[in-house]
Amino acid sequence: MSYTIIKDPAIEPFHISKDQYCYTVYETVTPDKDNLEVGSKGKDYQKPLGHYGNFGSALKAIAKAQIDLKGGEYNSIQSYLEEWNVQQEIIDKIFSKISV
Repeated sequence: MSYTIIKDPAIEPFHISKDQYCYTVYETVTPDKDNLEVGSKGKDYQKPLGHYGNFGSALKAIAKAQIDLKGGEYNSIQSYLEEWNVQQEIIDKIFSKISV
């Protein structure tokens, strides 16, 4: 089975892996120094976020994950939706380049 890895600075720290069955979104996680054993350096690892039937769904999942990654508190639905729109614009730019 062959795999295709899709990385782009626009979607970091996420990337997409494609095989013959689906698209899988991964997040690259860097361990927090506070959560490491004394003297341990730790190293980045890949955390799968989900499996998707098409490329567009994988990109939309990344847009949502980008918002979740930022965390924080929103004082209104409107402020959350504004952040959602920012992430959607990034994904829409990618869509327009590839005609998804």
